[in-house]
Amino acid sequence: MEKKILYRPTGKRPPSLTDLAVNPKGNRIVCGTTDARIIILNSKTGKPIRAMDGHQSIISALAFVQGGTQILSASWDNTVRSWSSTQGSQKESVLSHSTEIKALAVDSESSKGVAGTRDGLMKVFSVESMKCIRNVPAHTKDISAITFTSDGTRLLTASWDGSVKLWDLSTYEVLKNVLRQKERIRSMILSPDDSRVYLGLHNGVIRSVSLENLRNRTDLDGHTDIVSAMAINPTGTLLASGSWDRTLRIWSIEDDKQIHTHKLGTGISALTWNPKNNALYSTDFSGSLLSWEFATSS
Repeated sequence: MEKKILYRPTGKRPPSLTDLAVNPKGNRIVCGTTDARIIILNSKTGKPIRAMDGHQSIISALAFVQGGTQILSASWDNTVRSWSSTQGSQKESVLSHSTEIKALAVDSESSKGVAGTRDGLMKVFSVESMKCIRNVPAHTKDISAITFTSDGTRLLTASWDGSVKLWDLSTYEVLKNVLRQKERIRSMILSPDDSRVYLGLHNGVIRSVSLENLRNRTDLDGHTDIVSAMAINPTGTLLASGSWDRTLRIWSIEDDKQIHTHKLGTGISALTWNPKNNALYSTDFSGSLLSWEFATSS
């Protein structure tokens, strides 16, 4: 596992990178910043391709949609916006809310999106029109993470109120209260087979819960501060976790064992794997984008 600095901003106090996403072809990375900018980079060279301005506050979440031709961005300026990834132009239609948008997810067909807000509301919207379909009161505090199941019919929401809920998107009803606890949930990732959900907690614990048997829980201990980001590799064998404790950790999903630990100079804000190879990308508070190369057998 080798580390490479793919992108490093200039200036004495560059803005932190807040989130990132990789397009389906694996050749483009989009990053968001604390100064409301969106940057598209070449995934091999790290060279900036274009920067997009339009938001007025921190970029909280990003997603490639429509086969990678469009980008959705959520922000603390209370909006979700849609951009052309090739031209950098912004759609006129904007999804707006009365409080900050903290989380974002899009189904595999790029037809339906869901935004999670600071006031615990789940906003379901059309990706094509950017119009709200349904407002669902979901949690009592900030929604920190959202993810669709692979078939797009169900949705998981996690919140600072310590709860995780599984929703039926045909009825907008809760199918299961997956977890209730006092500790804030800061990040979430679902296994590729939809069998387990991994939750990054405020206290540094990663809690793994079976969606079939909710009593089947495992805690992965190692981090000592907020687990701010997690990602699962394309083969579903490795879990990467990043934390404010300035470490990146790699876990074997088969046995929940930690197999790598890497100390960094700053906290990690986001993680994602390239869908076309074994490269893992991490963003951090210094504004840098790192690439981690794994052996093909991993």
